[in-house]
Amino acid sequence: MKVVKLTPELLDSFQRLFVDFFYELRRSQGWSPHAVGEYMEAAARYFQRGDIILIAVDGKEAVGFIRISSREGTFWVEEIYVKPEYRGRGLGRKLVKMAEEEVLKHEISLYLYVLPQDKRAIGFWKSLGYDRINMIELVRDLKPTQRNSETYTVEFLGERFEIFRWKEEYFSPDELEFMKLLREFYKRGGKKEDLLRLFNRALKSILKR
Repeated sequence: MKVVKLTPELLDSFQRLFVDFFYELRRSQGWSPHAVGEYMEAAARYFQRGDIILIAVDGKEAVGFIRISSREGTFWVEEIYVKPEYRGRGLGRKLVKMAEEEVLKHEISLYLYVLPQDKRAIGFWKSLGYDRINMIELVRDLKPTQRNSETYTVEFLGERFEIFRWKEEYFSPDELEFMKLLREFYKRGGKKEDLLRLFNRALKSILKR
């Protein structure tokens, strides 16, 4: 198993992996994917413009990839994907490590977005030391969408946010109960200050033990 930079000879394999990535993601979300041709064209465009794209190869078969883009000197992990049958072998970590080495030739930080519903991805990135939050992406649907209208209630420093429910989820019973209680708390008029005071009291009580 080796990881190499994307070459023209591997472009077709990268395009097929790129399609697989988005079809798996959309299936998990419960949303319809775009046409295969759109993903194929996008993958070719990213290669042509010079994104950092690394491919994991087993023999002659491409089995995973990571793509890094650059925006005004800032480097972002756009996608990382490993074929299901190759997961659990440390291949994702190897792709990230080599991507970090490439980025370090230009910059000292690597950024990424992670969807709050994607608990496995969050756990993966935190295990690699990615634990600083730089921004929160907000969205408002200006017209009805095909997305499931049901949401979970979450919070950040007492502020209320809503996240879409996915078809495939991995929340624990405690997490599900917490989001349910949060929704009821805010529904009954609970305020940020009340929630923060509640958390602070609970944490102080635990720390005094």
